Amino acid sequence: MPVFGSRDWYGNFACNFMYVQGISDFDDNSSVKLTQEDAEQRLSIALRIGKDKTPKYLFYDQIVSIEIKKKHGTRNRDLSISYHPANNPDDVKILLFEIVDASLHWRKFIGALKSKIPQPPEPEQLDSQPEPEVSQYL
Repeated sequence: MPVFGSRDWYGNFACNFMYVQGISDFDDNSSVKLTQEDAEQRLSIALRIGKDKTPKYLFYDQIVSIEIKKKHGTRNRDLSISYHPANNPDDVKILLFEIVDASLHWRKFIGALKSKIPQPPEPEQLDSQPEPEVSQYL
């Protein structure tokens, strides 16, 4: 396993980010490690320093979208994850992380995570042919 690889000891994709907002238990600007735990079908969010706090988990099917936003006037970027909370599936909340120098292989990490998000079913295409008229007479 390479020293600066994109996977953890179990073979899961992992990447470091700077936490910005969205989790009440975490302090702003904390260093976090996001891990794609495929066996459990979830994303693990754990503090890298102050590991006495338990990690938070977000199941892949809770994730609505993932976006990369470039900060205006800087070279920094933010990772935005929109999700449905487990206790209120109709609501949408956002987790915000900053991509920092320690975020090695972040493009590969985000690409793999996007591929695991369930896509909403496409609406059925209506048949363009008119239905034949049915006569009530035989």
